[in-house]
Amino acid sequence: MSVRHKAVKATLDRGYASEWNDDHHLDFEDEITVQYLDPAPALSGSWNFAQTSGGSNPDWAMVGAAGSEHAFVVLNTGATTDQVSSMRLMLDAAVSNVTSPADGPVLTLTLQIAAVHAAAGVANSVVEFGFQDDTDALFTQNLDMAIFRVYNGKIHAVTGSGAAETETEIADYSEYAQYRIELSTTRCDFYIDDLGTPAASHILADGDDIPNAPLTVKVSVRSKNNVDSTIRVDALGLTRLRKSA
Repeated sequence: MSVRHKAVKATLDRGYASEWNDDHHLDFEDEITVQYLDPAPALSGSWNFAQTSGGSNPDWAMVGAAGSEHAFVVLNTGATTDQVSSMRLMLDAAVSNVTSPADGPVLTLTLQIAAVHAAAGVANSVVEFGFQDDTDALFTQNLDMAIFRVYNGKIHAVTGSGAAETETEIADYSEYAQYRIELSTTRCDFYIDDLGTPAASHILADGDDIPNAPLTVKVSVRSKNNVDSTIRVDALGLTRLRKSA
């Protein structure tokens, strides 16, 4: 089957039969985008909290001074070391991976790192968010993943192949910022606030580790040194470009 596409013409411009084409394949749009955070229906309809351990299940809350409150999804650990609050995106109300590097997925978040301990060393990371395998343990190295990771007061870009990982320190983390991860089978670009210029890029051809397995979206926070850790997610969207397969 062929799909006929028409040319877009300015007003009063002449159109020609030759400008109609029968040999293009079907593409709905350049991007298919799903917004995954909405106060209604309940957050638990799309997100699974089973990897929360000791902390509070993520939930909606109004945050801010009276008269200027704003709804965030709040993840809070409590003030005991190694408690976790986490959410992972479900497929058809079940724990499952939702995309893969071949989809060309793009994850965009607006997120506030409200309170975390500046623990030193990757083993003491306190925040991670991005693409991970649905069954993989949290705060673990060398997994199939493309995530932002926070420790020692810094934010890092991390990609893993399931056997090894590549990590790039970016900068001191911003309390409230926009983050984007653009993943393909050959590279991963990480953005913070400037969504046009990558803050870090990992490229398979350069020897960097890139995931090659199905993935879901996870957002997680962990307490360290008996410090109560809190992050707040304002908005989250997943776009699958479907062009790299």
